[in-house]
Amino acid sequence: MLDKVKWIAVCAVLMGLIACAPTLPVVKQVDREMWLEQNWSDDSRQWFHHVSQGTTTLVVPFEWFVALEQPTLSLLGNPPFFSDTAYLQRFGFIPSKKSTYNRAGLPVGFAVDTDFVNPVTNEKYNALGLTCSACHSGQMTYQGTAIRYDGAPAVTNLTTMVETIGLALVYTKYVPFRFDRFAKRVLADNYNKQTKAALKKKFGAVLKALEELKKQGDKFKKVNVEEGFTRVDALNRIGNQVFAEMYKKENYAAITAPVNYPHIWTSSWFDWVQYDASIMQPMVRNAGEALGVAAPVNLHSDTNDKYASTARIRNLDKIEKLLAGSIPYVNKSFDGLRAPQWPVDVLGKIDEQKKQQGESLYQDLCVGCHLPATNSEEFWNAKYWTAPLENGMRYLRLPNIPIEKIGTDPAQAKVITDRKVNTEGLGLNTEVCVCEGESCSMISVKDNKNASFALSLGVVVQNTITHWYNKNNISELERQRMNGYRPNCLQAELSYKARPLNGIWATAPYLHNGSVPNLYALLSPQTERPAKFYLGNTEFDPTKVGYKIEKISGGFEMDTSIAGNLNTGHEFMNVGGKRQGVIGRQLNHNERMALIEYLKSL
Repeated sequence: MLDKVKWIAVCAVLMGLIACAPTLPVVKQVDREMWLEQNWSDDSRQWFHHVSQGTTTLVVPFEWFVALEQPTLSLLGNPPFFSDTAYLQRFGFIPSKKSTYNRAGLPVGFAVDTDFVNPVTNEKYNALGLTCSACHSGQMTYQGTAIRYDGAPAVTNLTTMVETIGLALVYTKYVPFRFDRFAKRVLADNYNKQTKAALKKKFGAVLKALEELKKQGDKFKKVNVEEGFTRVDALNRIGNQVFAEMYKKENYAAITAPVNYPHIWTSSWFDWVQYDASIMQPMVRNAGEALGVAAPVNLHSDTNDKYASTARIRNLDKIEKLLAGSIPYVNKSFDGLRAPQWPVDVLGKIDEQKKQQGESLYQDLCVGCHLPATNSEEFWNAKYWTAPLENGMRYLRLPNIPIEKIGTDPAQAKVITDRKVNTEGLGLNTEVCVCEGESCSMISVKDNKNASFALSLGVVVQNTITHWYNKNNISELERQRMNGYRPNCLQAELSYKARPLNGIWATAPYLHNGSVPNLYALLSPQTERPAKFYLGNTEFDPTKVGYKIEKISGGFEMDTSIAGNLNTGHEFMNVGGKRQGVIGRQLNHNERMALIEYLKSL
């Protein structure tokens, strides 16, 4: 009788697990794969794809990850491994060959950090984290060809992948015989009764921590905005990681402002390097991103190890140098990571007549915000660049467009201006540069029960960087270079940055929140834009310039009626008087197509 009850309980658990399994898109098979030329060698690209930032994004150690089976049940044999390339492709990740930088043959964006030491727990293990390229390597497919390029928005679903890893752990615990198989793979020659028991205890602790994390998220179910493919609520997740996971659970916030992964070519030379124009210094932006994707930092200790972190500051500096290249203003050219050029041999030739018509439209309608094209002589006019520093460095001055003018969804900007965190007991007492418009001043940021999230994050990241500089005896001159010769200036404005449009054809979906699927819709009035469409399909539409948006199994339905997903603003339409979000006259079909043809050439 007892065995029967136990069997019924096991069956009930298994049925529940089956119901939780995610539906994922089927990967398109291709005949050819190509990486576009962007001024990087194959070695540089491989390094960028797999260099560690010191993160533990994927929750489990490397050995656990490669030992996990997919969260499915199999009547014939054991389920395949979670780490199978074909399976990870279904979350949007790009396959990557084995190399010096990728000995495990993991996809683009995965990094194994050997001899990782958590500064909070002093635990040593081989960590598995995500690199910059996990969010900033783009891909599309077109008629059997896979086109790939660096620095562009990834077509990944990070949230679902991490949740599915958690589900795979649950399967490992509850499905008969699965934990034993897992333990034998992880422990290998060290497998015995005692080591298996120790692993099971550690496994249970990790699973419990994930369950607690899920409970925190469940508190916000009614207000959370689903991210889906190509998007993540980067700011709120960074805030949750740093101020809630690492400090006080009460600092958790809902996921309300997903953004399309920004493209990062040229951005090293912007006056404000963060995509929302909130951060001036490249190192603060990059280290903040590393902390946000789970590079642990010690926020509790009052010893000399406070602000010790696993963030690989030296690697972050090398990544920035690879992206930036040399000073562009001198040679009037960007020689770091360049924007990808439209591949005419795959996507078709650009119509020169339409392109010329589109260039005239660009001059009339776009230059005021997005500046002259980067391949034009006018772009290098001194009025678009900051005054030179003592070392000759100049940065591109980009307009920040107020929300009341641009009219796009305000959710992301409000994270910067409105979110508060409790930093009491953290011991903050640090000066940072704060700017409002053209005016900047130094202010002291201290502990507060209702502190500005933006300023507090800027201080924590600055202190983390400074701790690493001090511990590694970095000279003042070297610190200035690694900081991009810029102070840690911060600003919090209800505005969005307008950037040059080089490579814009490869950055769908559009607007900061990915609420507009293609360039044609972006040049249309809001009433003509798709109210709902699907993300997760990599098949490209070279006419409208964006991904195919029809319903696909396992895709993410983008509902633009939800706050955070709004597709309002940046409109071209005829209206009487001023109207929020209207930035130019309405374009007819031929004009839209002509402007798109020109944008393909940038």
